[in-house]
Amino acid sequence: MNTEQNGGATSASRQPTEHALSQLHQITASQDLSFEQRVDAILKLGTEHFGLPIGIFSKIVDNKYEIQQARHPENALTPGMAFELGNTYCVHVINADDVCGFHHVGDSEVRTHPCYQNFGLEAYLGAPVMVDGVCYGTLNFSSPEPTRAFSATDIELVRLFASWLGQTIGRMSDSYALEASRKEVERLATHDPLTGLYNRRYMQKCLKAELERAKRYEKQLIVGLLDYDNFKQLNDEYGHDTGDKALELFAKVSSELMRETDVIARWGNEEFLILMPETGAAGALKYLQRLSDRVREADFRAGDDELHLNLSIGLGIAEPGDTVETLVSRADIAMHESKQVGREGSRQGDCF
Repeated sequence: MNTEQNGGATSASRQPTEHALSQLHQITASQDLSFEQRVDAILKLGTEHFGLPIGIFSKIVDNKYEIQQARHPENALTPGMAFELGNTYCVHVINADDVCGFHHVGDSEVRTHPCYQNFGLEAYLGAPVMVDGVCYGTLNFSSPEPTRAFSATDIELVRLFASWLGQTIGRMSDSYALEASRKEVERLATHDPLTGLYNRRYMQKCLKAELERAKRYEKQLIVGLLDYDNFKQLNDEYGHDTGDKALELFAKVSSELMRETDVIARWGNEEFLILMPETGAAGALKYLQRLSDRVREADFRAGDDELHLNLSIGLGIAEPGDTVETLVSRADIAMHESKQVGREGSRQGDCF
């Protein structure tokens, strides 16, 4: 460890050290401060205790040293500023995997270091910030003026500061990962994994709630059922990847056209159900036809072939006494009648 020290703490140095430890406890235990505020308080504590006016919390990735937070007497350092790791004294910390310090660089073996040549920093004390056994970055303090030799207590104190940072970042990462996992589980419970639209289970809940609301307040409620024509042939001729792309195309177009009150779900393999509260039949049909036209006119290719995808549409208008099943069944019958009309003759050319 390339750290200069004076052999340990004397009785005269215990009081400021105990004060620093007390301050650190207050900072880390505070529930009123955000993580960033606590980091800033630790940087302030370190600059005052070590007599080094510059304090930096850094993140190091691929030999790039990036400032996360900093305290500088002239505010010359800001978050996001980045340097080559080799041009900073922190490279010694990383190489040693331990605390490193120099109290008078100009009179030491590191006086040829780029950090001294470029910035003239005479004193430095830094520690690695470890997160789950991996180096995240460093916590370091420096000064353009030489300072006293660092004591064993100084070394343990900066190591303690950095240890708290690493442990806190680790807990935050675990918390974020847990929250992300929880949200993903919730999303998977309500969304179709291929298209990202709502799934059938979620739509059934929405339909039930909206039917009850429509009956209670005597509001209109319409559902639209859309189904790709000749979807099996599309899969057979071009493969299931092409079929998946067709489903994703519908999701993209419908998401772009949907209104704020619409709920869109993948209802079956190639079927989609759109819930349209407080919408009249004419408006609903016009909207669904525009959606169908956009899908058919989209630039959709399978290999070298440009294809035009057709959708059949069926409307279901809620009536008194309807259940989810009867309402959707009415839309399904209308959709199959539309499909039958479209099948007069057969598929022609590049239309599906």
